[in-house]
Amino acid sequence: MTPHQLQDFLHRHIPACAALGIRVVSCSSGRVELLLPHAPNRNHKNTVFGGSTALGATVCGWALVHLNCPQAGGNIVIQSGETRYPAPARGDLLLCADSPTESDWQRCRTMLEQRGKGKITIEVRAYSQNVLAAEFSGRYVVLAA
Repeated sequence: MTPHQLQDFLHRHIPACAALGIRVVSCSSGRVELLLPHAPNRNHKNTVFGGSTALGATVCGWALVHLNCPQAGGNIVIQSGETRYPAPARGDLLLCADSPTESDWQRCRTMLEQRGKGKITIEVRAYSQNVLAAEFSGRYVVLAA
């Protein structure tokens, strides 16, 4: 899947992505990078709103799962998520999700085949002006299509 195809998919199926101006910078089974622009997501302090950051991080992790589990046909939900904000985001956010280990993916796929649903945890980091602004850990459930 190309970045353009993924962005189109996200904007059509998760309308909040289009509303927040989320753009796919790069995507592969090993890494997803999304850009969350500052202007439409700023708060009264002129920093990126925490809710926008959490949504962007959730989508970034979701996209990585989508690319690694195409057999689910996008049938993926977030089970739990936790976001930490070590610094304010004073500019655009670059959200980065790196793939967990191959054994983590294999465990998820095996659960999906045997039980009709698999689970995996994805870590996402968000940088603003080269400063770590947020860290997100999300548990995703992949369901049989």
